[in-house]
Amino acid sequence: MTTGVFERRRMAVRGAVIVLLAVLSAVLPARPAAQVAVPLAIRETIPDPATDTLTIVGEHFGAAAFVTLDLVPLEVRLTIDTRVVVAVPLGAMPRGAYLLTVSRGGASGESASVVVDVGGGPPAEPRPARAAPPPGTKAPAPTDVAARVGDRAITVADVDREWQRTDPGTFAALAQQIYEHRRRVTDAMVSDELLAREAAARGVAPEALLAEEVPRRRIPMPDSAVTSLFLSLGDRARGATLDQMRPALRAWLERNTEPELARMAYLEELMKTSTRVDVGLAAPRTPVERSPRDPVLGPESAAIEIVAFGDLQSTDYVRLAQVFGRVRETFGDRVRIVFKTLPMFGAQSVPIAEAAACAHEQGRFWAYHDAAIKPGVLDEARLKAIAEQAGLESKRFEACIGGGAFRGHADAGLAEAERYGITRGPRVLVNGRQAPEPPAFLPPFEYLTRLIEEELQRQSRAAVKGGR
Repeated sequence: MTTGVFERRRMAVRGAVIVLLAVLSAVLPARPAAQVAVPLAIRETIPDPATDTLTIVGEHFGAAAFVTLDLVPLEVRLTIDTRVVVAVPLGAMPRGAYLLTVSRGGASGESASVVVDVGGGPPAEPRPARAAPPPGTKAPAPTDVAARVGDRAITVADVDREWQRTDPGTFAALAQQIYEHRRRVTDAMVSDELLAREAAARGVAPEALLAEEVPRRRIPMPDSAVTSLFLSLGDRARGATLDQMRPALRAWLERNTEPELARMAYLEELMKTSTRVDVGLAAPRTPVERSPRDPVLGPESAAIEIVAFGDLQSTDYVRLAQVFGRVRETFGDRVRIVFKTLPMFGAQSVPIAEAAACAHEQGRFWAYHDAAIKPGVLDEARLKAIAEQAGLESKRFEACIGGGAFRGHADAGLAEAERYGITRGPRVLVNGRQAPEPPAFLPPFEYLTRLIEEELQRQSRAAVKGGR
């Protein structure tokens, strides 16, 4: 019997079983859904580079399976209860491990995830965590002499000061990049040392120590993290809804985020109970210039100044800005928020930037801002409608727009951001320190709250040291 004939016969028998089940369901008493639901299962994945497809073999996929690979929805070309074929650009993908999720719904048992090894190239060889530098590699010290002119020595510090004066944007961007690399390596070295000390005290290997301690500290991520991760995908969601993506998002958090957060929690415990750790590496801070064109929320005396560079059309900025009010309610006059425009979409960003500046001229920027960051296309008609919602004098607003009172405002904002080494937004500076980008799973309010609390703690520690 050929494979094709066997497959046709198997499918015919299966079809007869389905018909029989349908008849029985019509005459037998109905049972609760939880009793008849069968869990979806993935048994095998078969990549085919020749056709750029991936065949997923399993059980109970349903008639309309939804499939993602590393949170990217895939085109489903065939789906039956035991087999799903999806289009995957295997030849163009780097070789590696990807999280595959198949779901037929959002209830328990209606999704499954596996890690698949796919991609066109050979797997990347693991790199050593900290390779030794080539012999003689050494960064110049500030006191090193960069040049001599007669009896004058020009030091590296002199060069850096002139560089910062003549090209502040490049200097700030490189300083931030160097700090981020140093901080990443510092954190890794601190973690390794803490684990090595604790493992030695217990007489086990560091890997065994983590295998024992990390699972105890795993905490399921809340629904807000699922939503935040979904919103961070933007266009990568390819039009899929939150409900469609929820199983894949949850699987991603369980596989990647929860173990890492549990590991971080354990390391923080070790810092408090095992070995004292003091990280003295300071982030670069740049005094941010203020001008009358900058809208401000909060008093000059605030301990924390958050400068937000953003575009009112950016969905990422909108997510951040929607919690400004909640942040001010939580921290009160300890926080001041400053807005600086950072056009991200070229000419498309100019009208809203100029309209917001016209609103600021009437002292109504934040009312205009809060109306503008609600859903809707920011075309000319809506810009005027927002002005009415914000309580602006319509004739004065239209004259400001029509007369080009703030022509060039968007370009000036872009130039100012570049002076601080910022080329894309949204970007946040906290008391002059450029904040790291928020983790995808972290909601904006929690992100800003952590930044503020970290800065308040830093100020408190500095005050204690200064009082000694």
